[in-house]
Amino acid sequence: MSSKSRKETGNWGETLVLEHLLSQGYELVQRNYHCRYGEADLIMLDETRLLTCVEVKTRRSQKFGPAEYSVGKKKLKALAATMNAFLYEHTEFPEIWNLDLAVVEDFVPGSAPMILHFRSVKIDD
Repeated sequence: MSSKSRKETGNWGETLVLEHLLSQGYELVQRNYHCRYGEADLIMLDETRLLTCVEVKTRRSQKFGPAEYSVGKKKLKALAATMNAFLYEHTEFPEIWNLDLAVVEDFVPGSAPMILHFRSVKIDD
């Protein structure tokens, strides 16, 4: 495994997740949407055509624990604000949306990366 910067690793993970979700019937709306509140990694339409924000976390080791635990309340609130900004700019979409978390684990030598997809992550107020 070659050493990569965090940005390169993140882009690599996002691409893997994007390809995986496209193969599952999702459609890409926008990648790396930025606004004053933060960034949405992938904004997609799921197989039912529901607008879905997909937060992607990529791990090349278990040093810092499971990636899904790294998404805290602050990040979830930032994602909600980011999606509200996206919807304000893109009135062609209904204001109903879903948040998914996709985790890429690539720390078992000789094994293909594993993608864990958590659908409908709850955002507490």
